Amino acid sequence: MPIDVTIPLYLSNEDFSFVAAPNSQKAPRSSCPDVRQLDDDGEAVPAAGGTGATKTKKRVTFADSKGLALTSVKVFSQFTDPIDIPASIQDMLRAPPTLTPEDSRLVLDFPQPSSDYLLFRQNLEANQVSLEHCVLKEKAFAGTIKVKNVSYEKAVTLRVTFDSWKSHLDVACQYMKDAYPSSYSDTFCYEVALPAELPPHQHVEFAVCYEVGGAKHWDSNQGRNYCIVRSHVKSGRHADRRMEMHFDRYGSPTCSHGLFPDWPSYAGFEDVGPYY
Repeated sequence: MPIDVTIPLYLSNEDFSFVAAPNSQKAPRSSCPDVRQLDDDGEAVPAAGGTGATKTKKRVTFADSKGLALTSVKVFSQFTDPIDIPASIQDMLRAPPTLTPEDSRLVLDFPQPSSDYLLFRQNLEANQVSLEHCVLKEKAFAGTIKVKNVSYEKAVTLRVTFDSWKSHLDVACQYMKDAYPSSYSDTFCYEVALPAELPPHQHVEFAVCYEVGGAKHWDSNQGRNYCIVRSHVKSGRHADRRMEMHFDRYGSPTCSHGLFPDWPSYAGFEDVGPYY
């Protein structure tokens, strides 16, 4: 008859030692099949719900590798269909602009420098020269210029253009004896004839040059030059112009009219003559 017998068995640790061969350390394979999907370029696509830790390699693909053109060329032919412009419009485009006598008259596009005496003296001190007064006559414009009396030998020139500096004319100014002579400054006068016909789109532009001691000093109206324009140009340009306020070296306001009506001002004498 079968009998169950239990016998104790004792084995040493040496019987269970295992030595791995070189280059045989491989990660154990999972029993689950590889179900990763591949895209059109053969790259692995992370499975849905995964962590997305798989880093795919990026690759640049050009259009010609997919059968597409690298460039797109468009050819334009010359336009041959005539444009039907009404005769009235053509006549209006060919005809020069018509201006009323009031709109076509020449006016100064700058305030009289001597009307604001503090600013006038400040410019004279900084630039050694400053336009003092300018008045329009029937066929010319004339005025006076103040210069600092740096040396006895001096020359003052008015550089003027009638075609936006395509050409220019230098007019020598003449020394003028002051009614009240001063050792601080001298006065020069000028008169420039206007062209017989000035095109409607052109204007007069000028600046003052003072040569003394081998150096040239310019008064160009803070870089804007002094301009004489048609009346309609000035009215359109200064429609929304704001009043500016200037200060002298001591911080005093020099634009007195309008802001400080109690201050003395020469603004009412802009078309009369110099302040002296």
